[in-house]
Amino acid sequence: MLKISKYATGMLETNVYFCYDSDTRECVIIDPADKADHIINIVENELSVKPVVILLTHAHFDHIKAAGEVAKHFGLKIYVNALDADMMTDAEANLSLSFSYDRLVYENGDFETFRSGDSLSYLGRIWKVIGTPGHTKGSTCFYVEDGLSYIPNGGSEEKIVPVLFSGDTLFQGSHGRTDFPGGSQSEITSSIREKLLTLPEETSVFPGHGPQTSIGIEKRYNPLAI
Repeated sequence: MLKISKYATGMLETNVYFCYDSDTRECVIIDPADKADHIINIVENELSVKPVVILLTHAHFDHIKAAGEVAKHFGLKIYVNALDADMMTDAEANLSLSFSYDRLVYENGDFETFRSGDSLSYLGRIWKVIGTPGHTKGSTCFYVEDGLSYIPNGGSEEKIVPVLFSGDTLFQGSHGRTDFPGGSQSEITSSIREKLLTLPEETSVFPGHGPQTSIGIEKRYNPLAI
């Protein structure tokens, strides 16, 4: 059974997600934003899971700061969209300098890349890579069709709800900023309308900031859906 745990951290309260299989205990870490020591403690002591990879929704500083330390501790690979690769190696591009933050720079050998349309395989499931430019050129959402399982109240059969990790593309009732370098209002509008709001309405959405939502709710209430 797929389970998801959230930890909000850093100066912008970025959501770090631990997506894991309750049977195998294997875990995918999404956007290890800050406080690597606490992320490591959650993995080892609170959840008792075995991380297998780090996935990044995009390369702004508030989503990647702890990735290197966490990856080194567990011997993991870090993956980011190829269109955001340059941001990983440039403190100005990833905004760590603009926000008076520690200079944050990764070397090219510290991470690997994927592209929109790729299919990744983790936790015995397919993770569809959906490129959603607009917040950054390489902003990415991860869609897991074989997602969360539960038995509805009064029901007898298990129901599976697809899961979307939306990064800073789609928030509850809102969307990510487009005024940073590489941002585009027209692109994020197209990404949300054409790539995300076309997913099944029951899809549970886990954004980079703020509370959980669903595609159905966003189709009804998100300004970009109207």
